Amino acid sequence: MDAYIHAVMEKNHVPGVAVAIVRQGKIERITTYGVADLESEAKVGPETAFQIASATKLFTGTLVMLLVQEGKIGLDDPISKYLPDAPEAWKVITVRHLAAHASGLKDDPEDQNDAAASVAARYEAAKKGPLAYTPGERSEYALTDFVVLTHVLETVTGERFEELLKRRIFQPLGFSCTRFDHAVQDGPVRVADVIPRRATIYRFENGKHERLWFLYPAHTYAAGGMFSCVKDLARWAVAMDEGTLLTRETLATAATAFKLNDGRAGEFGVAFGVSRLRGHTTLGHSGGGALADVLRIPDQKLSVIVLTNEQRLLPLLAPNIASLYMPPWPAVSEPGIPDADPALTATHRGVVEGLMQGTLDPAVFALLAKELLLPVLRSFGTPGNALLPPLRKLVLLEDHKVGEPGKRVYRAIYGKDTSLRWTFGLDAEGKILDLSYEWE
Repeated sequence: MDAYIHAVMEKNHVPGVAVAIVRQGKIERITTYGVADLESEAKVGPETAFQIASATKLFTGTLVMLLVQEGKIGLDDPISKYLPDAPEAWKVITVRHLAAHASGLKDDPEDQNDAAASVAARYEAAKKGPLAYTPGERSEYALTDFVVLTHVLETVTGERFEELLKRRIFQPLGFSCTRFDHAVQDGPVRVADVIPRRATIYRFENGKHERLWFLYPAHTYAAGGMFSCVKDLARWAVAMDEGTLLTRETLATAATAFKLNDGRAGEFGVAFGVSRLRGHTTLGHSGGGALADVLRIPDQKLSVIVLTNEQRLLPLLAPNIASLYMPPWPAVSEPGIPDADPALTATHRGVVEGLMQGTLDPAVFALLAKELLLPVLRSFGTPGNALLPPLRKLVLLEDHKVGEPGKRVYRAIYGKDTSLRWTFGLDAEGKILDLSYEWE
């Protein structure tokens, strides 16, 4: 693990990292590397507070399930049960829809820009807009879902979301460095609380480090913005193993992927991202790229927590480290399906490798993807970034050519036995419309 982290830090110019390994309800290891702040040269320690961005949802999911466990809310209750003034079009939206990013509520840029707005005010604004899609039709990562979910939680309990977290999770688990900074933009000035031992966020750009801040309005706190340290997150993982907060049955419910209207599994359970690693179900969340990458494998009682202060990283760190503790998955030796278009596969291999190397070819992308997708993909690529071993083999698993858009799915095998599943969405000419990956 040390060799892997050192290689990632060197190749990606990462100033500081903190890692915790929790197994069978015990903190097996906390290791810190590098510096939290390049100006003061303060070293990273177990209580260094990193901004964990969207990984805040780990605690939102825990809080929701605590209230479910106590019978105060029901996951499959319509939110109109708790918000009687909800619009008629919202009557079929449930608490589970909100927590699984499947509600159909349309994101509003003001949710991110209106720093002074209250949760109730943003809820009122959301009520005025149409649904973006039929609830349950798809799972689409969104912020408004969690703003409305916050309003449900505050309405049911009569407490502010932040106070609920403190009283129900932070204080019982003895947290010492988890909080929000209440940052606001006041004209040209940004004002925020002092966060003891705060790690500065950086982005390596044009051969040098730049300081970077993420500003989360208070009404979005259920979705992101929290600062936490590896020690506190490890205590949360221990509580998940021991059932201190949630029973085994409750946690299993939280880790069950939402079933979409057509029967497919969505990407989220109750605020937790749900996936697979070496054939095992995982839950967790990343944030800000890989400012935070938290992964739990429930049936192994294994949790890996990785915090960094470099914004341009893909969240591959925790799964790679967790793989060191798990045997290979036998499926990596399966042959796949016959490939009728090896030239297209070669192009896609170039994309998979280029994503990690920062060498993507714009010519293989559709026009809209060049404008919207390609800049995002390029922001995570650094030559020799060491996030994954070298790509050894690309195996075709699915090839759908009926209708538009088409789709190709591959198993990418890195090094000896690390495996990712890549899905390419294609237009009628075979140009890439979208691209996603998931662990197997």
